[in-house]
Amino acid sequence: MQPLVPIETSKSSETLGQGDWLALERIEFIDKQGTKRNWERCIRRKSHSNKVDAVDIHAIILTPEPELLLVIQYRPAIKRYCLEFPSGLIDANDDDPLISAQRELKEETGYVVPKEQMRLIKLPLAYEPGLTDSCCYVVKTVIDPTMVSCAAPEPEVDEWSLQTISLPLHGLLERLEDLEKQHDGLLVIDSRVYSLASGLVYAKEFK
Repeated sequence: MQPLVPIETSKSSETLGQGDWLALERIEFIDKQGTKRNWERCIRRKSHSNKVDAVDIHAIILTPEPELLLVIQYRPAIKRYCLEFPSGLIDANDDDPLISAQRELKEETGYVVPKEQMRLIKLPLAYEPGLTDSCCYVVKTVIDPTMVSCAAPEPEVDEWSLQTISLPLHGLLERLEDLEKQHDGLLVIDSRVYSLASGLVYAKEFK
């Protein structure tokens, strides 16, 4: 791997358009050969300066055959439903991403998990770096359904389509692919979920 060098980027940007929640802007940067370049990107319109926007929650349920807790919801941007990790934005007044994770997990799945049973991986992870600057943290938790309370989910108004699903870790990749086929093009698997499932297969094949 070649050494990574800092890239000079312009401190200003040109706004090309904006809506209620998102904006499109053009930024300029100079590559390592000294050539000036530009790029268009989508950014979130937000009231805080945090570089990390959201938390993704990796929750394992301790059933006899451990399961991965996921959610399905309609995503207007892709005009289909998406199978994905529970996740949500970090609010401006959340002084700890674990607070955000607790809230989102309860809202989306009904599980009420104490903070001490959650582990924050404080490593900014890019969502779609060719398109947006949006990043997330991952929060990991293991849920013992005999020890943790589970109420009815409390989705927000724009999460009217949200439902939870848990899939066994063993054979996860095959189950994801089967689910996609069963729904005749209506369901898309989030790439992060698919990558996790693929990693489990690779770890078994090449151990």
